[in-house]
Amino acid sequence: MSQLQAGQEDLRYGGPEKAHHAVLDSPHDLRGFIELLSGVGKLVRVKETVDWKFEIGSRTRASQWPLLFENIRDYPGQSVFTNGLRDLESIGLALGFSPGTRSKTIVSECRKRLTAPVAPKLLPIPLHFKNIATGSQVDLTRFAVPQWSEFETARYIGTWHINVTRDPETGISNAGVYRMQVLSAAQATISASHGSGLMRHLAKAERESRSLPAAVAIGVPEAVVVAGGASCPPGMTEIELAGALQQAPIEVFSSPVTKLEIPVSSEIILEGSIAPNVRVQDGPYLDYCGVPTTNPRAVVFEVDRIMFRDHPVFRGSAIGISGAEDHQLFAFLAQLNLVDFHGSRARQKLQNFLWKRRFFRALQWSGRAPGMLRKLS
Repeated sequence: MSQLQAGQEDLRYGGPEKAHHAVLDSPHDLRGFIELLSGVGKLVRVKETVDWKFEIGSRTRASQWPLLFENIRDYPGQSVFTNGLRDLESIGLALGFSPGTRSKTIVSECRKRLTAPVAPKLLPIPLHFKNIATGSQVDLTRFAVPQWSEFETARYIGTWHINVTRDPETGISNAGVYRMQVLSAAQATISASHGSGLMRHLAKAERESRSLPAAVAIGVPEAVVVAGGASCPPGMTEIELAGALQQAPIEVFSSPVTKLEIPVSSEIILEGSIAPNVRVQDGPYLDYCGVPTTNPRAVVFEVDRIMFRDHPVFRGSAIGISGAEDHQLFAFLAQLNLVDFHGSRARQKLQNFLWKRRFFRALQWSGRAPGMLRKLS
């Protein structure tokens, strides 16, 4: 048996945590998805020791397969999962389609699902978060967070996750996917475009010189990340969209710390707030165009509490190459007309043309031109 199966017994959804929460029997959680990929022969288990600095990123970019790194230097008992949505068949599996379902069927069925949002299911705080760190115990480097490339001077804890905030005026939540660089044990950047839901929420909080409560959930169901990267249809939240896409409600709990609703099936949860009127440089980092870039206007997320499961599975993504999983995700979303990077109509039209046809190299080259497509984060 592998380390995933034997050395980390509660990593399996049939393990000891099963008695605490029925969601672990569902395929709509990260660990169930990993087992599903393994069962259909799409998962590569990397058993030899790998370095979190550069090696995980380089091996991820070199592979077209979902990878589970089971033995990471300095982090015994932890694993890192990448490339989960490296092709449309994997996206289909994550959304509940049977192995071998045709691509056209996946896209056409998902278009139908968009017409019926599925509300989340509110549950008590799950018992599988057996580890809680607050105050001086908060340390983002306690997790096997990769430094994804030689172009980057820091580790990125946020590459395939969701950032949850709530509009201070309307109370409507947003769940987006925004790049996050580790700054210190208890601080990370968040790089979000000006028109994003998170930045709109922060602008309202800043008008009153208030911090914005925020949560970061890593290792959520893949459908949640898919929805987090999408431009939601009118009148639908990302969590409702995720439920629609996987045809099952996303199970959430209400945090007593941030008062935000967070997916129960998460591996790691960071809670805290975004400091008002503070901007710092994020980067350099390797962007989707394949070149290093920086964001001089990133906001600062201050972590007050961390909750995580035993033997956490860190979910991340190494981007920068043509056809990487971020490209695959946005190509899929474009086919559903759910891509919007808050640019002009001309830019949006060009983006969707290239995404839908999977002209990934053309996307990268056009994105390197000044002012073109540089808002993807």
